Amino acid sequence: MDKVKLGDIAEVVSGLSYRRYRVEDGQSYDVIVQRSIKRDGILSDFESMRLKEPKPHYFTRKGDILMKTPYPYDVVCVGQEGLVVSDRIAIIRLNEGYDPSFIAHLLTNAHIKKQLHELGSTEKIPHTSLKEIKELELVVPDYSTQVKCGELLDTINEKIAEDKRVVSYDRDLKEGILNRIWEDFK
Repeated sequence: MDKVKLGDIAEVVSGLSYRRYRVEDGQSYDVIVQRSIKRDGILSDFESMRLKEPKPHYFTRKGDILMKTPYPYDVVCVGQEGLVVSDRIAIIRLNEGYDPSFIAHLLTNAHIKKQLHELGSTEKIPHTSLKEIKELELVVPDYSTQVKCGELLDTINEKIAEDKRVVSYDRDLKEGILNRIWEDFK
């Protein structure tokens, strides 16, 4: 295992400040905004915007890692190319020899959250900078171990998402039964 700084194993850049790029007659793009990055590595709920052509580095590439810079610093590994990444989201592009899925999971670990807390601002809603993200210290095993751990952690995240869907379904079922009883009473 090696201890490395994130900035030594990846390029870390900011997303697009889309307010400057908005135009009425521009091309429509799906934009990853703050709410698009959810806990447990889920990426959804994009915002469609008309923009003048953003620079290529603002578009997602397979294997990009996105991290919210305001608290709670949610992280996701991107599988879809061509989405525009908005501001207040760090785009992390790893060097060869590092597994994006594993590093994304690693960035959600309590040790990283502690580092971010120590480095971050003391405002009401804490946030971090790209410079601070580059300074994060990671403990990284060899590549094959990264891949195996990444796959296992992805499977666990999928199970968590499925469990949440089941709980939501059960809550809806319960509410439906109670509403039916209420309707029968009228």
